[in-house]
Amino acid sequence: MLSDVKYALRQLRKSPGFALTAIATLAIGIGVNTASFSVMDAIVLRPMAVPDLHRVVTVNEDRGRGKYMYEWVTAPNFRDWQKQSHSFRSMALYKQDGMSLTGAGAAESVMASTVSPSFFDVMRIAPFAGRVFRPDEGQPGRDAEAVLSWAFWQQHFGGDSSVVGHTIELNKRKYAVIGIMPKGLLFPQATDVYLPLALTPQQLEDRADHAYMGVGRLRAGVTVGRAQAEMRGIAARLAKAYPATNLGWSVQVEPLLDEINGALTPVYMRMILGGTLFVLLIVCANVANLQLARGLARRSEIAMRSALGAPRARLLRQLVAENLVLAFVGALAGIVLAEVDLHYIVVSMPQRIARYIAGWNTIRLSGPTLAFSLILAIAAGLLAGIAPAVQALRVSLVDQLRSGSRTQTGSGRSHKLRNTFAVLQIALALALVVGASLMSKGILASLHFADTYRPSHVLVFSVALPPQEYPDAQKQAAWYRQSLDRIRTLPGVRGAEVTTMLPYGSGGWTDDFTIEGAPRSQENSRAPCAST
Repeated sequence: MLSDVKYALRQLRKSPGFALTAIATLAIGIGVNTASFSVMDAIVLRPMAVPDLHRVVTVNEDRGRGKYMYEWVTAPNFRDWQKQSHSFRSMALYKQDGMSLTGAGAAESVMASTVSPSFFDVMRIAPFAGRVFRPDEGQPGRDAEAVLSWAFWQQHFGGDSSVVGHTIELNKRKYAVIGIMPKGLLFPQATDVYLPLALTPQQLEDRADHAYMGVGRLRAGVTVGRAQAEMRGIAARLAKAYPATNLGWSVQVEPLLDEINGALTPVYMRMILGGTLFVLLIVCANVANLQLARGLARRSEIAMRSALGAPRARLLRQLVAENLVLAFVGALAGIVLAEVDLHYIVVSMPQRIARYIAGWNTIRLSGPTLAFSLILAIAAGLLAGIAPAVQALRVSLVDQLRSGSRTQTGSGRSHKLRNTFAVLQIALALALVVGASLMSKGILASLHFADTYRPSHVLVFSVALPPQEYPDAQKQAAWYRQSLDRIRTLPGVRGAEVTTMLPYGSGGWTDDFTIEGAPRSQENSRAPCAST
């Protein structure tokens, strides 16, 4: 095989125009597919560097409204789940709140995830620096510690590890920084700071306060279905024990990966990958056409080698080796192209949006990506080379040696073969272009799904009012009224309003509501908001 590779390299050096054209064509096809797979690998397949991510699940309450229609959890119900279940190695509660970062220049809104101390045991991720919360730090009055996310640490402290031990001020309260999480922990999404969840005795008894989200790590050998069955049994017992608050409620256990990806992200990424695969097939068709033309020109050489005793299998192996060499060189060029493409993809995404996309900041050429590129190179080499190689071997030895290369290249049979292949290539390329266009149309349609709201003309910002300064609804409402009055007077502003939920914004849930005089039904209660 080494001899075949050396001969293939000599043949390609003799035809630099053909070699460069074929390599550049393959580089485009392999490069865009490698870049697309890298994005899908980072966002859909491995969005977090959590060990045994398939064992981490969300555990939420459910009123039977279907997939992605789950409810938040009450603290006492969750405490009963922990005591009665045997499917989980560890479980934790968490919630997210906007807070104001003060005491370090201009005030800034940050996203704080308040988590049970066991949260980091569920994720099984060690801190990059410092430590995480101890069990006793999840108690009221002893919860003045903070763990910084990697992105927040880089942005606000420039990657200085000496920040551990210093204090930050959130909502006018000081927190001691005890640790920094590694880059691989991207959950809950958009988290800037982790704070300990310290539940009061009243919160631990309130079964009507659905204010938290649950997460757990399954024991080894326990499936999601088995954990689901056990948790629904526990929910049924709690419904009998506390009918006033728990009747009609169950539990839903889902893989965390499904929670992170949502319903649309995997579909969208598969559409992109499908479109780039169409491009690769077009590339293979073009390279096959080049190979066929070159094979017709080499028929005299093939006939001479056959006359000297080379078997067809040996000649076929040689031609396939040439195609694989072309594909591997094209793959190397494609990897360089993919690296440039990925750099552009990552830097072009605003950081304020990228923080909501788990895995975005970890997009890179990884081991699985390089393996994918190798598989593409082998597949492209075989697809583009097998048919032309077989066709090149279909030569009459006596007729070819008798006629010579000049008359053979101009024969009617050769012209007919080239014309037939040209027609087939055009038909195949047309079908592939149509397929790629349909994929692109679907992608563009999903990108413009929210155009009804004219997002290019709408500016949004979030506000977290410190409860110490705005303890009641009256003071908060006064602040909003004054702010809106000032914003409406700005040049170019046509209107300004306040809302607790943006269309296609936070991926959360609206509050329950009822219509006066109308019976309560599912139609006027909690609707999901799509995540972007």
